[in-house]
Amino acid sequence: MNTLHAGLMCTVLLTGTIASLFGCMSAVRRHRRFAFAACLAIASLDFAVLAVLLSRLPGSETLAPVPWTAAALSLTALSLFASFTLWHKSRRQLSPISVKESCDHLPSALCFAYENGQPCLKNLKMDELSHLLTGEALLNANVFWETIESQPIVTLENGQTWSFERVQMEMSGRTVYQITGTNITEEARLQRELEKDNLRLKDMNRHVQEATREKEILHAKTRVHDEIGHALLQTRQFLAGTQGDAARVCAAWRQNTQLLLAKYADEQRTDAFEQLARAAQAIGVTIARSGAFPQEGTESAQLVEAAAHECLTNLVRHAGGTRLEIISEKTASGWRVRYLNDGAVPSGPIVEGSGLTALRARTEAAGGAMEIIHAPRFELTLTLPEERQEIP
Repeated sequence: MNTLHAGLMCTVLLTGTIASLFGCMSAVRRHRRFAFAACLAIASLDFAVLAVLLSRLPGSETLAPVPWTAAALSLTALSLFASFTLWHKSRRQLSPISVKESCDHLPSALCFAYENGQPCLKNLKMDELSHLLTGEALLNANVFWETIESQPIVTLENGQTWSFERVQMEMSGRTVYQITGTNITEEARLQRELEKDNLRLKDMNRHVQEATREKEILHAKTRVHDEIGHALLQTRQFLAGTQGDAARVCAAWRQNTQLLLAKYADEQRTDAFEQLARAAQAIGVTIARSGAFPQEGTESAQLVEAAAHECLTNLVRHAGGTRLEIISEKTASGWRVRYLNDGAVPSGPIVEGSGLTALRARTEAAGGAMEIIHAPRFELTLTLPEERQEIP
């Protein structure tokens, strides 16, 4: 065997020794005792053959090349096979180190600890949060949990909000506690915005309730105004000896008394125009209506009735007429209702009293408009929106 041949075999044996040592390291990581022993034995053989070969190099001419070459190649191939097998299996199976590395890459904080508080597994995020909350790494899970137990949702100085939870479980016959921390910064922001929205909605509801109450008060005042106005007109006609009788006048005042005492029966107002026509007839006025009217029970219908009451009262009190004409038509956006009479033509612009002022306020609050003209004859026009059910 020449010197070059001997040097090549030494290189091959050294490669096998190194491969066997890598196999031993993989076996230790995998906790494979048998594989570790096998790789260690192969490494020992490689090293022993290498040592013998190196000790006899000065007399390499006397060494038989074939047995030595076969031994070197066999041991090296065996070492490489064992190392590759262990490395390949380690890529397909979990190991404690791979589990720890996976936990460290989690966005959430995680810790498993025994009953005495000693952590058996924790990730980097849990240590980071422990530093921020307690000033030190998580060395005792029980101490850490006692610190945050009273307030498990914590907002840090950097603005992040974390929610912590602890769960008890059994593992290999031992009690283990799992502590998890979840980043709920976005959820906390949405919760704050929701609380602000709820406050705004509560404020809006309060304003709506106040507006509804004012509307009900205005409606009640208008109703009282109309009913008492009719009773006064009937009384004046009776006292003047032109229209009506004592029974009707007494019935009208009795009805107004019940209204003021809040005992007026609403079921008596099943047909608003019929009631209004009877009241007008009692004081010698005819009401004629034509066209399409809003549906009974809607806000627009109530405004039409309120305007009719007011026009009837003003016709008898100021114009001395005997006929009230109501003309209604459906428009693209709602209704247009006109009120005309045969009374005396006003001498100038109409000065709105409490009744007309209240009617205008109700109409505008409902999204409509009211217009009054005095020449060439009196005309009151309501422009009302689409029908909508009256708020109870």
